[in-house]
Amino acid sequence: MNTSYGHSFISSRALRLAFSLVGTSLIVGLGLLRVHTQAQFTFASLMLLPVLANTWLVGRVGGWLSAILAALMWGYADHVSTGAHETTWIPGLNTFIHLINYGVVVELVHKVQELLQREANNARVDRLTGLLNRRGFMETFEEQIKLAHRLNASFSIAFIDLDRFKQLNDTRGHKEGDAALKMAGTILLNATRSTDVIGRLGGDEFCVVAFSRSPNDAEIEALRLHAQLTEALSKFTPVGASIGVAFFDEAELSATEMIQKADEIMYSVKKAGKGSVLVKVV
Repeated sequence: MNTSYGHSFISSRALRLAFSLVGTSLIVGLGLLRVHTQAQFTFASLMLLPVLANTWLVGRVGGWLSAILAALMWGYADHVSTGAHETTWIPGLNTFIHLINYGVVVELVHKVQELLQREANNARVDRLTGLLNRRGFMETFEEQIKLAHRLNASFSIAFIDLDRFKQLNDTRGHKEGDAALKMAGTILLNATRSTDVIGRLGGDEFCVVAFSRSPNDAEIEALRLHAQLTEALSKFTPVGASIGVAFFDEAELSATEMIQKADEIMYSVKKAGKGSVLVKVV
């Protein structure tokens, strides 16, 4: 695991746990205060705050546990304050009603979180191919560079351009062009490893970052990928693929500079006649 990420994750989890304990303590404290005042102190809205906070920080399950605790503390205060001559089922009904109210808050907060997460994911993903878009790719690549530094690992960047893609759009329409891009995205996802970073940088340009032990290994993988792309794209005549691969023993350049190097190698393939693979050590 990326060490800095691991520490960050642990710190984040510890911080959330601390806030959750504070929220839970607040619920218990407010409940005991209500018991002590013989249920004369009304603070249903105050109970909502720790319920809301725990839902946001811990998640749906944590929110529901807080909601149940808050409702039970409310009901217990009503129970101990009920005289022998009073109706005893009222505290139970109040507990149930408050649980519903707190539960609604939990579900609303959960839905908002899901919506925000979905929007965040959409901002990083190319909707046509399902790959990372340029923004998502660059962000993930930056993390990969840090990991490569930490592991002292070598890696390669394959810059892929679809040959004669404009001709396909002009002769067979953009619907066929989109289908070709989707096909290329599917091949890239299926032909690469889970540790690889794959993205569509725009138009008909794709990029794959992978840990590679040697330039020879990088070439073998690039040739295999090229063969699969060529076969899959054969139904979208005249489209083909050119791949330029930059191999790095270590990450000394910025992410943008390294991608530029791979892009330049890919253009060398284009100038030499397209439809092949070229690997260079940078």
